[in-house]
Amino acid sequence: MPSQFVTRKTSTISCETGACSCCTGYRGQPVLVCWQGAQRDMLRGDISGVVNLERLAHQECLYGLGPLEEAMGEVTILDSTPYIARVAADGSLSVQNSFGNWACFLVYAKVPCWLKIELPERVVSERSLEAILPELAERHGLEPERPFPFLLRGRPESVVIHVLNKEDLEPHTAEEHEKAKVRFTLEQTEIEAIGFYSRNHRGIFTPSDSSIHMHLATADGSVSGHVETISFPQGIELFLPTS
Repeated sequence: MPSQFVTRKTSTISCETGACSCCTGYRGQPVLVCWQGAQRDMLRGDISGVVNLERLAHQECLYGLGPLEEAMGEVTILDSTPYIARVAADGSLSVQNSFGNWACFLVYAKVPCWLKIELPERVVSERSLEAILPELAERHGLEPERPFPFLLRGRPESVVIHVLNKEDLEPHTAEEHEKAKVRFTLEQTEIEAIGFYSRNHRGIFTPSDSSIHMHLATADGSVSGHVETISFPQGIELFLPTS
């Protein structure tokens, strides 16, 4: 039986970054997905701060993700709480809860209400989740041709995340981007992950080889970052936006 929960306050989304590239929604879609900047611009060398996160600091029910400016960290926003992950000088992970940062690109949405969806048994990884999301979305009133956010909660068997940590002054390319990734592995750790699905925005706010982009934060807030791979047993919870 689907269940639903409501975030702190219901409200409609408003692009307040000043130069939002696009917001997309339509009648019946419970949320608008907004984005500014693009991953492909980053991989072509533009790692400047495009999105001033301070402009989103007072938005309610906000969820979002993206890389920090200069490819020096990751931005994760869960129910209006920012998790800014950086790699410290000793190689450890540092997470701060401050909107006082800039992102190279950001995708975000306001989601006042989420509906819990039962996952089929065959969904055990990010790839099988990506494959089933359009069907689940359509079944629960979303248009899979339009971007939509989703949420995961639970204790995966294992998760590999990365946090960007560019340490040189070389022009940023796809190769440099890969080199800047510092990876961390979590096992049997309680997490919440925000993701965005779109089959039409690869290279914009999803990777060029995937229709989903996910970031997570641990329940204690000590770890956050970009999800590369995730392996989960039955019992992890999937949520889709609902009106």
